Amino acid sequence: MDWFEWNGMRCTEYGIHVLEQPPLTVPSERATFTDVPGRSGSLTTLEGEDVYDDMVLTATCLIADPERIPEIAAWLRGSGNVSFANREGGFYYARVVNQIPFEKVLRGNPHRSFSVNFRCKPFWYLSGVEPIVLTAGTGVFANPGSIASEPVITVYGNGDITLMIGSQMVELKGIEGSITLNTELQEAYSGTTSMNSAVDGEFPTLPPGAVPYSWEGDVSRIEIQPNWRSL
Repeated sequence: MDWFEWNGMRCTEYGIHVLEQPPLTVPSERATFTDVPGRSGSLTTLEGEDVYDDMVLTATCLIADPERIPEIAAWLRGSGNVSFANREGGFYYARVVNQIPFEKVLRGNPHRSFSVNFRCKPFWYLSGVEPIVLTAGTGVFANPGSIASEPVITVYGNGDITLMIGSQMVELKGIEGSITLNTELQEAYSGTTSMNSAVDGEFPTLPPGAVPYSWEGDVSRIEIQPNWRSL
């Protein structure tokens, strides 16, 4: 339990050990609370379905060799992926947001401890997930996460295609070879060519549990990078 991993590098490679892991945290829903005259309590208005605020996760660490501080400072900056020993098997998209107080380490503090604050997007993503390849025109696959995911779906086919994912229908017009639907970016493209004009319907999400699918049209296969996630 003495490590975190930042952008593919475990902190122990730099002589850093975690004294205290960040607690498992559920993000706050983004909502507006309005007091209504003459009514007890408040009216809650959600900004949208599955819309949550960022959260700051803090790892309290100990450094073995203060002489490595310059390379550690160069490593612990910017944005990327972070995973923690108390929640293995996945990661958060995050950014290092604090000025790390290395000065107390250099002053000879006997514990040589410091904190690293990661401002994380609200979802924890499963790592090492292989793409889902669909070759049958109808079927079911499962979302193991606790919340709907935002996949990247590539449809290989030609002509007009109707795609059903869960309860969502997307119509694709005039496809020549393939089209990629990136739900997180809300963009459709083939290679570097934008194909938003070929899409009629919402970009699909994958709900938790069983996800039925089907298609109509000339489709050879569909590849899905599912981006499974949980709170």
